[in-house]
Amino acid sequence: MLIINLAILLGMEGIFRVFGLFPAVRYFAESKDSEGRVWVDYRSGSGRKFPSEKPANGLRIFSFGESTTMGFPYQPATSFSRMLEYALEKSSPAKKVEVINLGASGMYSRDVYDCLRQSLKYRPDLVIIYLGQNEFFRASLFPDWKHKRLDRGLDLLRARSRIYQALRGADKLLLALPGAIGTNQELAEKLNLNLEQMPMENRPMSPRFYNDRINSFGYHLENILRLLQDHDLPAVLCTVAVNLKDWPPEWIPFPAGLTQAQAGQLKADLYRAYLDVADGKTAQAASLLEKSEPLSKNYAMYYYVLARLEEKEGKHELAAGHFEDARRLDNSRHRAPPEINRIIRELAAKYQATLVDVEKLFFESAGTTPGFDIFVDHVHPNLKAQRLIAQELYQTLLHSGLVEALDPLPEFPTTGEFEKQFALDPDFMDSVQMRLAIYYLLQRRLPDREFQTVSLLQELLARHPDSVLARVCLASLFLDQDRPEEAQQLLARGLEADPDQFRKALTRYFYPKIIMQGNYLLFHLNRDPASPLMRGILLVRSDPETAMKKPALPLGQYQWILQYQPEDHKVIEVTSNILPQLRESQSACADSRRATININQLLNKHPKDFLANQATADPAADMLELNVTGNDPWFAFPIRIMPSAAEKIRMEIAVILKDKKVELDEAAIFWTSSEAPAFSEERKVTIPVRTNGKFQVVEIPLQNNLSWLSSGQVFGLRIDPANSPGKVRIRNFKIVLCAI
Repeated sequence: MLIINLAILLGMEGIFRVFGLFPAVRYFAESKDSEGRVWVDYRSGSGRKFPSEKPANGLRIFSFGESTTMGFPYQPATSFSRMLEYALEKSSPAKKVEVINLGASGMYSRDVYDCLRQSLKYRPDLVIIYLGQNEFFRASLFPDWKHKRLDRGLDLLRARSRIYQALRGADKLLLALPGAIGTNQELAEKLNLNLEQMPMENRPMSPRFYNDRINSFGYHLENILRLLQDHDLPAVLCTVAVNLKDWPPEWIPFPAGLTQAQAGQLKADLYRAYLDVADGKTAQAASLLEKSEPLSKNYAMYYYVLARLEEKEGKHELAAGHFEDARRLDNSRHRAPPEINRIIRELAAKYQATLVDVEKLFFESAGTTPGFDIFVDHVHPNLKAQRLIAQELYQTLLHSGLVEALDPLPEFPTTGEFEKQFALDPDFMDSVQMRLAIYYLLQRRLPDREFQTVSLLQELLARHPDSVLARVCLASLFLDQDRPEEAQQLLARGLEADPDQFRKALTRYFYPKIIMQGNYLLFHLNRDPASPLMRGILLVRSDPETAMKKPALPLGQYQWILQYQPEDHKVIEVTSNILPQLRESQSACADSRRATININQLLNKHPKDFLANQATADPAADMLELNVTGNDPWFAFPIRIMPSAAEKIRMEIAVILKDKKVELDEAAIFWTSSEAPAFSEERKVTIPVRTNGKFQVVEIPLQNNLSWLSSGQVFGLRIDPANSPGKVRIRNFKIVLCAI
């Protein structure tokens, strides 16, 4: 049996290789130019190529790390690696200097180790490492730091085996085995998958998982340093820095032992205190903090708001300590905890690596706890801070003798010189600022940052009036600040200028946080501080199948409702009209009594009241049969309903098309608000239907349909059962009414 199983595995390995399936991860790709020179392309980073053979007078430095090393948000234009290369070129003109940026977004310690092993063939002279922010997003299926021999044994499989790569891609299958590795929570963390609605990156970590990832980081970093030591390569190890002052910790998990009511009250009080600090209302904030303190044992957000208050009052040393407390207690995957830098410092000393203390450097530069004066978000340095890292690396390399240079040294380039050298023109910087504005809005509510974001977006619109994204983001902020008229004007102008571009931009940047349904734009501003600000912000027209898979939130949960009229590209604020109708409908439908209108029976009793176009109807006992003869078939009938009185439309529908290749078609329900039937795209809902001839149940909920509730009285319905010739059968066609 062992021989048979081994033969099967070897056979699978051979098949995968023959057909080129499941290749091992390769970080570098080589190609030849017309002169026969071999060039290397780093496949996970900026795409910059470098020659395979190092020049005789070359100085080749490899810079490893994550998105900070890559240069976010200024990549590929610049990064601290590129700034360092430019400065070294000026100070060492006799050398061919290469600082090759091998940073990539999302990289973690295991990735860097694998990438480093593959890079050694290109003969670097020196290695720089800035690493530690992404350790909680990735994990192995077993504690590699505990089972080192097993991990080393798997190295060959990782590098060579196609079966291993196939199994890595099949991690989701393990979710069917909830008891396989610890609890569901731990299993999901190890697989980096979502088991619940909350995104994985916002879910709290279990203590076991947290400790496992800390130890795993130390294990992989030590492997990296040992590998460099074995190859006699100098290493420069950087501590990592995070935005302590201006980026709040996670709201969850709440302190242990709190009831749901206590947790809700604590969040409300601390959020109010956070806003009061931002508004300069320090007395009110202090009172709320005093009230919250008994419930806030080891709660990161309490210490963060307390530190914000102390910073506002000029108590910088006290604030710095409490900012550190908040970071230590923060159950966040987004920012490296203090243990990461402790490991970096200890291993730098153990392996005699050169240490560049970026964390200390940023504290000294800020003069207090670093915040948005240093960072663009939670961990990524701004342009000034990227230059600080480059300058510190430059001085360290030269003063430690790792790199020879001119004497006297030229001045380190200014930020302005870098901007000119790397063509960081206003258009490029505007694109960076736009990306950051979107990030602030979609990822984290920062009340004390909103004024700067509004100013930034207004400046962008002044320079780029056609920017759809700037309009959407600014309109969202205006709505959150109870300024619907200004939001309405921004959206209307954007739609009037280029509605197609408007739709494309929304789909690209806000999906899947947008929900798609109908011909309307709806804004949902989530005011819950523990959730992303604009989950489900915009609903735009999409294909019916996607719309059915992405159901809309209940209308009552929307702060503002803006109705888009596509015929003239107008945006109308309808919140005050829709919500009363919604409350009336919900109140009526809360009653257990129901009434139904049976359309099949109406057709039997009053066949002359029904109209058809490119379709013929044959009303059987409980069946409506339609022979679809053209490309615009429909079937209409009169009916008087108040929209708030109707709960849903229900039917069973079977479709057979003459074109057997079409497996999915679209049925549509129209309604008219005038006695003389006038059906239009404004009063329509679409349903995907299969064309296999089998009955499928279709239910159309009406209580949360904006176009239905805003219609006024309904005088008639129309069904377009299919878009192509064929036969349609409909039975149990009913409208369910609430007891009103």
